[in-house]
Amino acid sequence: MSAQTMSCAPVAAPSGRCNAHEKLVCGADYRPLVSGYKTEYPAEWAEHRICATTGHNALYARKTYKAGEVIMAFSYRSMSDYPTYLTVQVGEDKHIELSPAWLEHVNHSCEPNAMFNTTTFNFEALRDIAVGDELCFFYPSTEWAMDSPFQCKCGKPSCLGYIAGASQLTREQLASRRLTDFIANKLDERDAGASSSSPCDSSQ
Repeated sequence: MSAQTMSCAPVAAPSGRCNAHEKLVCGADYRPLVSGYKTEYPAEWAEHRICATTGHNALYARKTYKAGEVIMAFSYRSMSDYPTYLTVQVGEDKHIELSPAWLEHVNHSCEPNAMFNTTTFNFEALRDIAVGDELCFFYPSTEWAMDSPFQCKCGKPSCLGYIAGASQLTREQLASRRLTDFIANKLDERDAGASSSSPCDSSQ
């Protein structure tokens, strides 16, 4: 394993998953990790970067992938009936801690290049990925109501700002985004419930 020891200068970037000791800042001002980081290689296709200043984590590709390709299969090491800032939702009151654990370093983006498919349990490329690209997924694609909402700072044209889970977003905001089957079904249930509770027009 190799490590770099340059200073970690803050840059505007989206909030990511964070260690418990940095939960208040959540690494939001230290992405992307282009300098000042230590490096680990948890898999032949993955580079794990850790900011030498804040401990903020991010995962980068060491191989190229085409849109639709499976990057790897994943599993879980534990399941609970409530969310945490490190879990991925796979069903109603079913929240998993990912296995291998270093997949937790995949951060959020409003324009993601990957997703956790919780039906097939495959980590998939949503678009072409080049060597050196940070691997990011859209948190509301798996999360209905997040344990730790945050203000996204990705600066992308499609940035949604406050990220709190799919339950807080409109269908229009989610229309162009790939969602897990569970979240898509939850949206259908929500919309069906809203439709059935709407007052009907009546003749006067």
